[in-house]
Amino acid sequence: MTRRAALLAFAAAAFGCAGATVSAPPPAGKVRAPYEAPPAGRHSIEIRIDTGAARSLLAFLSRPQFRIDEAKALEELPAVRLTLQDSGRTADVFERDLAAAFEEETRSAVFDFHSIRVARTRWEGLLTALPPRETDLSRMAAERAAALLPTDPPVTARLQVYLSFGLAGLADHLVVLLPNGSEAMIVDLARALGESGNGSVDNQVERLARLIAGETFRQSWRSYRSTSPAWRQRDVSLGQLEPLFRVVSEHGPVSIFSVDANFFPLSVWLKEPMKRTVAEFNRTAERLVESEKDLEQRVTLSAEIGRPDFTQRVAGPVGAFFSDGIIQSLGLDAFRRALGAGPKAFFVAYDQAQQKSRDLIPLSPVVRDRLAGKQP
Repeated sequence: MTRRAALLAFAAAAFGCAGATVSAPPPAGKVRAPYEAPPAGRHSIEIRIDTGAARSLLAFLSRPQFRIDEAKALEELPAVRLTLQDSGRTADVFERDLAAAFEEETRSAVFDFHSIRVARTRWEGLLTALPPRETDLSRMAAERAAALLPTDPPVTARLQVYLSFGLAGLADHLVVLLPNGSEAMIVDLARALGESGNGSVDNQVERLARLIAGETFRQSWRSYRSTSPAWRQRDVSLGQLEPLFRVVSEHGPVSIFSVDANFFPLSVWLKEPMKRTVAEFNRTAERLVESEKDLEQRVTLSAEIGRPDFTQRVAGPVGAFFSDGIIQSLGLDAFRRALGAGPKAFFVAYDQAQQKSRDLIPLSPVVRDRLAGKQP
């Protein structure tokens, strides 16, 4: 069984549409993203990066003509084999799209190799410079993944990362389950780097480190919650709000990694779009409280909250905003303590942060009442 990583970019989700723009962020170096802070705990996070597929695909696409024997050899690479497996396509489709890359005109394809071949000189510099930087890339990603984790207990995580080109679909990366039960991340360099592909190697490594750190944190954070009593037990004091609190506090910290460092603090640079997202969160909370005596409505709302679309559109963005609000107002240590203490503690911390900062958007009265132990 495989799973495609399908989370939308945070800024696009916050605006409710792809390709949205925001006010110009402050100059680089003037702010510090939460994930750039030093880790507080003794976590053991190991990231292994394999550039073999990217280098082999680029070398193949740089040849003067298509060769079927070499195309078949590419299919034996782990990243290519796992990509095919995840896409549900056959090797024939892969070979057809590789051959199409050598044609003058672009045509519809599952695996877009044509654009990689056209822009191959753009990627040659990166793949030449990357091998000596792999250690730095792994270290940066591991440190950033550990930065937001609660201090205790220590978390152990291992992630295999394959750098490649030409993933099916629109995602810049996907996560697949390996036969040994562990997960591997496959990154499409062209999509992951986007316009920054023309930037300096340092900037491209920085962007890759954040992307890989986000997936590593997701796995580490999931591992932490699986052993934490505060997360394994349902908090009955939250009533019908418990699943909403849980999905926001689970996915919000992960979504922080989708935000470029120059957009922090979010309460300044993404405040306007987040007003709409927080308003939708608050309205969802109100609907849940109103449904406590209506079983059919509760079931409908529970199903809505559990859908990936709700996570992408509301839970992830609003949870990232709440997370950064806690960090900016109360400090990173307070944020880590709140995460370790469970969903309710996360919302209590945000409410406290909002009382200190007018830049933060208030929680609905029904949410604040439930946090205070008041029943409707």
